Parts: sequence; C-alpha cells; structure tokens
Amino acid sequence: MLEKINRDLSLRISLLAVLSMTTLLVLSLSVMLVKTKEAIMEDAEKRAENTLQGTSENIDNILLSVEETAGNMLFNMVYYLGRPERMYTYCQQLIEANPYVTGCVIAMQPGYYKQEPYFMVYMHRLETSDQPGSDSPIIRDNRLPTRPYFEQTWWRKAHNERHAIWLNPQEDSETGDEPFISYCMPIPDANMKTIGVVRMDVSMGLLSNIVAAAKPSTHSFCAVLDKDGSFIVHPNGSHLIPHTADKLQGESLKKVVDDMKSGKSSHNILNFNDNQYYAFYKPFMHAKAPYRVNENSGWSIGIAYSVDDIYSEYNSVFKMAVTLGFMGLVLMFVFALIILRHQLKPLSTLSNQAKRIALGHYDRQLPKNKRHDEVGRLHNGVERMQLALAKHIGELEQQINMLHERNKVLHKAYNQARKADLLKVAFLHNVTNQMIKPAQDIDNYVEQLRQMDGNTEGQTAATLADSIQENGYSITKTLNHILSLSEEDMRREVESHE
Repeated sequence: MLEKINRDLSLRISLLAVLSMTTLLVLSLSVMLVKTKEAIMEDAEKRAENTLQGTSENIDNILLSVEETAGNMLFNMVYYLGRPERMYTYCQQLIEANPYVTGCVIAMQPGYYKQEPYFMVYMHRLETSDQPGSDSPIIRDNRLPTRPYFEQTWWRKAHNERHAIWLNPQEDSETGDEPFISYCMPIPDANMKTIGVVRMDVSMGLLSNIVAAAKPSTHSFCAVLDKDGSFIVHPNGSHLIPHTADKLQGESLKKVVDDMKSGKSSHNILNFNDNQYYAFYKPFMHAKAPYRVNENSGWSIGIAYSVDDIYSEYNSVFKMAVTLGFMGLVLMFVFALIILRHQLKPLSTLSNQAKRIALGHYDRQLPKNKRHDEVGRLHNGVERMQLALAKHIGELEQQINMLHERNKVLHKAYNQARKADLLKVAFLHNVTNQMIKPAQDIDNYVEQLRQMDGNTEGQTAATLADSIQENGYSITKTLNHILSLSEEDMRREVESHE
C-alpha cells in the first residue's frame, strides 16, 4: 500500500487533502461541539430554573388558594360559632369551594359546646383523585380516632402557636389512608382567643402530579423537601408512604439533600438508580400576600434533570455530524481522486513520453495540448524538447554516417598506404640487394688496387678502374631512381593536402 501511494501522485495528493480536511473538520467540530455543549447546558439550567420557578408558583398558588378559602370562610364562621350545626355546612363548603381540598376538619376546644364537649366535624371526598375538582361525593366521617383530636399534632400546634401553619404528612394522622399536607388555621373568638382549629387537607398525589406535569424532560423528576428532610412531594410519585430523604443512599444524593435542607440554591451532579442527573434546587418561597403569616415554610424544591435528556439532541447531532463528516470525507476523497487523476492524466502521458524518449523513441508525437496552465506549459516544453532532441539526434546520425564514410575512405587509404609501404620495403630491399653486389665489387676492386705494386700492368688497373666506375654508376643510377620516386611521392602528398 505504501509503495502504491508513493507511486501514485493523485492518490497521495487526495490522501493529503483528506487528511488536511479531517484535521480541520475535527478542530472545527471540537470547537463547535464544545460551544454547543456549553450552550445546551446553559439552556438546561434556564429550563430547570424556569421549571422550578413555575412549579414553585403552581404549588404556592394551590396553597394560597387554600389559605384564602379558609380565611374567607372564617369571616362567616365567627358569626355562627354558637351554632354547632352550622359547622357541618361550613366544613362541606370549604371542600366544595376549593377543588384542591380533599378533606376538612373543624374541631373546637374541648368543652366549648356544652351539649357536645368534644366537637369535631370531618368531611372528605369519597375517592381521592389526583386531579383537582373531582366529582367524588363529599361524605361525613363519624369515625372517632383512637386518640382525641386535641392530642394530635395538627390541633395542638395550630392551637398553641395561634397562627395558621402548613403541616407535613403526619404519621399520627388517622383521618384517612392517603398522606396529605394540611393547612391548619386557629379559630379565634371575639377576644382573639383560640377556640378551635380548621384543618384543610391537600392530597400529596395532587401535588405530585402537578410537579410531574411540569418536568422539563421525560426522565427528569422533581421533589419538594421540608427543612427536616421529609418529602412534601416524592420524586418517584410514591406519595402513599411518606419518608425522609435522609434514608436515600449515595454520597451525591446526601450532598444534594443536605444543601436543600440548609436552604441553598445551586446545582450538582447526582447519581441515582445507575443514571446521572444534574440536580437543580433552591428554597421554596411563598408569595407575599396580605394576612399571610407563613411566608417561609423552610421547604426546598429541586429537580433532577437527566444528563441523557439534556444531551439527547446533542448526542444525536454529534453522531449525525460524525457520520456526515465521515461520508463527506469519503466522497471528497473519491471526487478528489477522480478529479486529480483527470487533471494529472497529461502528466502521466508526459511521464510515459519521457520514458520513450529515454529509450530513444522520438517519432511518436504528443497529443494536442489545449491547456494553458503549468501542465500545459510543461507539455509544450516537453514537446519542444522532443523536437530539439529529434533534430539533434538527426544531426548526430548524419555526422555519424559521414564519419563512417570517412572511416571507410581512411581505412581504404590506410590499406593502400600499407600496401605502398610494403612495396617500398620490397623495393628498398630489392634496391639494396642490387646495390650490395656493385658495392662489394667496388670494395674488392679498391682492395686489389691498393694491393697492386709497381709491377702490375696498367691495363689491369684501368680495367679495375672501369669496373669501379661502372659499379659506381650503377649505384648512382639506383639512388637517382629512389630520389625521383621520393620527390614524386612528396609532390603527390603536397597536392593531396592542397
């Protein structure tokens, strides 16, 4: 693969382009996703804050409506306190006047009515509904509790504190099976002395449904805690059995519960049921209203916002972005490879042409060039180079042919010269042989002349002298002939050079 990449320029450029785009895409996506995640978290905080505020206001509106119903009815009750039968009417009217009230108790101080020392009226809806304004009939319950009402927490606390209070679900409540929160308001006489207590019950199921309907996402849940850690509204809707949040397991849960009990307003990571949440919480503030005493109940409201819900769209967008980015890179690689190979095809043609030129093939012409870019200019340059090389090679071939012809002529001349040299050697050898005998004869004659004395005849000396002269003439004739031949050769040599 590496060898193929090294050999294929278009593939290498495509891979480099994809690598560059991948780096740029990863950096861009990283920045974008980080910023998007921050924006999503800010949006989740705003949604949680709005949900908390809206839920708190919805619950407080219910509580305020119950308080106003009780306060309005109290103005009518003080005029008929001496008529116990009227209390039954008021008790029923208190339930009918407010759709959120599921039960009502009017209990007078023991001995207030002499004909009925322990006077208590209790009415409630036959079937408690989680929806306000139930059509269930209102019935009177004549059951007497195992303990007297004046010993129960709701009566004693409202009677002793002498102002209206909201009470959490009480374990000692014996007026029904479903826990509820109760608004307890003392009944004063003309001297502002407490002579009885009105208790109005609101179903925890009703509050739980209101909270559940206001959650910002599918898997989020909300809870309302009292300052002692007991649930006013349970997060999973199990409002039938009240218990405290301190029993929950987990360090993150305990941290959130402690913050809520101390009245802090913040958010933290929460691990619950093997899921991760962002817990947003703040004190539950009652709206200020005229004659409202209990403006700060010590409650705290919190909402657990599932991390999966917060980042569900983010995760979907992230997966989609990664998928589209990968597909885009693959398509870009394919398109880049196709385009580059098309654009670099002339280079491949030029490369093949260069190989043919290197092998000595200059006759095949390049295709016609229509480009004016760098590749086109390179094409024209190679074409000019090919023509120049072909012309130069042609000239070299002509010179080589001329050299071959001259070489043949020189070779022929060399052979002739060699033959001439051989003839000259033979000639000289022959001439030398011809000159040796006359020279030897001359030498012998001269030796004879030198050895002659005065007794020798003159004719003999003359004969020897003639012989010497004749042999000398023969040698001179031979030398003249050699000189004539040498002069003729020199003249021919000079003429040939001219």
